[in-house]
Amino acid sequence: MSEDKLTELERRIARLESQAHTVPPRLPEPSSLTAAATGMLRQAKEQDKLGTVAYAGAARLAGGETLWDRQASLAEVLSADWSPVAAILESLGSRPRLALLATLVRRGRCTSTDLQETLAGDGEQTTSGQLYHHLRALQSARLITQRRRGEYEPAPQSMTQVLTILAAALDLANDPPLGPSATPPNPE
Repeated sequence: MSEDKLTELERRIARLESQAHTVPPRLPEPSSLTAAATGMLRQAKEQDKLGTVAYAGAARLAGGETLWDRQASLAEVLSADWSPVAAILESLGSRPRLALLATLVRRGRCTSTDLQETLAGDGEQTTSGQLYHHLRALQSARLITQRRRGEYEPAPQSMTQVLTILAAALDLANDPPLGPSATPPNPE
């Protein structure tokens, strides 16, 4: 490379670097979800309540297209009976079960043979007894259903909530904490 070309490249790099430092970073536009949450917070302050927890989503899955939005009073959430919640979260607290559930959500109806291959592809050596143990746990939590012998599918009535739980758990596992830690007030 000639001396002139090298000098020209250095000059262009210096100019680009100086521009990078002078351009302020763009802040992301608030989403409609952020706007809705801001409205919920304003309403909670006006009504002297704890607030609202809400979730929304859209999915195109094997069972068709789905849109959802749900909200619940934070006071009701914090004072709820946690027994059924613990059973559902316990059924989700297993890598093989999450892999089975992901396969069923992605593909829709699957045979037990398909699901056995899913677990084998996940690096797990799983017997048919272990497979059925995991499937029974997901069935008892009403997350999947058995259409016929050896044929399973996601339970349509639970998919929006399951997808929301999984998205929130991924955020919890991977994102840095947002803002200062807060202890929720006593809902009573």
